[in-house]
Amino acid sequence: MLEITSRSTRREDQVSKRELYRSLGVREYWQFDPTDDYLEPPLQGLELVAGEYRPLPARERSDGTRQAASAVLGLELRMSERGLRFHDPRTGRDLRNLAEAESRLARETAARKAAEARVAELEARLRQAGGSDGGVAPLLP
Repeated sequence: MLEITSRSTRREDQVSKRELYRSLGVREYWQFDPTDDYLEPPLQGLELVAGEYRPLPARERSDGTRQAASAVLGLELRMSERGLRFHDPRTGRDLRNLAEAESRLARETAARKAAEARVAELEARLRQAGGSDGGVAPLLP
């Protein structure tokens, strides 16, 4: 569970929600203070051990990034000047955020449409070269 928390939700996030998640058996409980207003450090993880939450170890990297591992996700949570990122230690890469995923999807969609237009153009040229009935099976269904 990851809570985006603020000064106004602090008590609820750290007391009542924590108790609810503990009673439900939520194995990890993360809190993130994106404005760095009150939670120090602004990224904290707790692990459920023997029915009680205990802090997950975190470390400060040489670049100033705070990092902690999530056994549940198999990922590292990293807090830096870029914000909160999920990092896959197996691939060595950050997971894309929504804006990055949408940008990649837009690029891939544009490339696919360009390829489809080129295929349509080539099919039209083949039909012209093959006579009036086409004589050439379409390259795409």
